[in-house]
Amino acid sequence: MRRSSHCGSPISSSLASQRPVHPAISGRRTPRYLLKDLPAVGLPGDRWYSPMYVEEGIRDYTETILSIDPSGRGKDEATACVLSQCNGYIFLRAMDAWRDGYSDATLVAMLNMAKKYKATTILYESNFGDGMFGELLKRHMVQMQVHAGVEEVRASVRKEERIIDALEPILNQHKLVIDPKVIEWDYHSNPEEAPERRLAYMLSYQLTRMCREKGAVKHDDRADCLAQGVQWFIDALAISAHKAEAQRKAEEFSIMMDLFLEEPQTAVDALAMGIPLRTAQRRLSGSGRIETWTKARP
Repeated sequence: MRRSSHCGSPISSSLASQRPVHPAISGRRTPRYLLKDLPAVGLPGDRWYSPMYVEEGIRDYTETILSIDPSGRGKDEATACVLSQCNGYIFLRAMDAWRDGYSDATLVAMLNMAKKYKATTILYESNFGDGMFGELLKRHMVQMQVHAGVEEVRASVRKEERIIDALEPILNQHKLVIDPKVIEWDYHSNPEEAPERRLAYMLSYQLTRMCREKGAVKHDDRADCLAQGVQWFIDALAISAHKAEAQRKAEEFSIMMDLFLEEPQTAVDALAMGIPLRTAQRRLSGSGRIETWTKARP
């Protein structure tokens, strides 16, 4: 995976309940946009950068999800992150991690994140515990009155391959925006660990050291949790685009049928002259006729 600080970099920007319509990034390592106060634990020369400019106007997030990567007790972390999508950008708004498996306290904390950020979907990896985690989660959702859909994700690809395939495209296109408070939390997490061990748990460290070799990083829970949520958005957006294209074709077919039934000559003229059917319909409704292909001939 390419470096996450600039080349293939996420943008760092404060995230509230609404987002600017379009944050733009600089194509160079411009010192003007360097966020000097944010800790960087990537490779030498890696830094965090702010957007080059932000267009005026804000709008609500299109959708917000809570992505969960469960784990058992021990050295691995159970990780949850809040991701929102708007205008083709994915926003990492919050992240937290626990080492007590799926205890009641951990499940409650995860669901509190979902309630705080008004997540409409909670997804979790079902490989761990064969779906038992999901059942425990649903029980707590009923008790806490968390109204969100629950979806399970079953991984069949090696973890390193899965993480890179999900994150590399959006990092290269600068489509991932991270709230600075997530970076601060990531850097100061696990204070009880020795410094050299703390690094391995950090999201920034995992992203910049990830490669396709098996066991590329000692701990990859935070990167895996982020990749899972990003992949869900990628799949959802692809489905939405497919539906939109199918709807567009259906509308054009409906227009064509209406024109042929009401004004067959106009429909033939539009097809013969290469005039879009929508344009022909508008011209017809405005002036009553459009130029015929026979009159247009020299």
